[in-house]
Amino acid sequence: MKRILILIPLLFLPACATKKPVVVRMPHSVPGTTLPADDMESVRYGENLKAYPVGRYVDPNNGLVMHEAHTVYRVETTAKWNLHPNGPANVPVGPVVGIVDPAHRESPVTAEVAAEVNRQKYATQALIAQGARMNQALNQLSQSVSISKQVSEENAQLKTAVNTTQQRLEALEEAFRQKQTETTFTTPSGPPKQGTNDW
Repeated sequence: MKRILILIPLLFLPACATKKPVVVRMPHSVPGTTLPADDMESVRYGENLKAYPVGRYVDPNNGLVMHEAHTVYRVETTAKWNLHPNGPANVPVGPVVGIVDPAHRESPVTAEVAAEVNRQKYATQALIAQGARMNQALNQLSQSVSISKQVSEENAQLKTAVNTTQQRLEALEEAFRQKQTETTFTTPSGPPKQGTNDW
């Protein structure tokens, strides 16, 4: 019997030695941890402070008090939460089967949408063709304006030439009339008499 009593504790001894040690797992984030300064802007924007240098001034509440020059610090914007998402949003309901980015997937096209797109394409092409015709008409108009400007300049030159020619012709006619009047006064009325000698 003594042997059995000695064997019983030996049987329980290996059973105690085979227990697995308990592993305590720590969560990924420890509560109450301080965020690094680099990650702070992704969660909350800080406040903006500005410094304003102020010169001497009289106190507006008491005219007997003057304040010396100093710097005034003002909070321009207070701290606020950053509500802009930095990464893709995870949906907390159930497993994610697949998030489709609408920028990389074509939207469903109905017959009405296709007809409207085709109508807009035709309208755009007609507008481009009309713009080309208008540009061509404007080019022709600018060419005709430049030609008419050149013709008007030539007309102005011809007009000045005609005016100078007219003035010269009038001057010549005046000179011709004066010449005729001089010749009529200087010509004798009859032939000179023969035989009369003044000496």
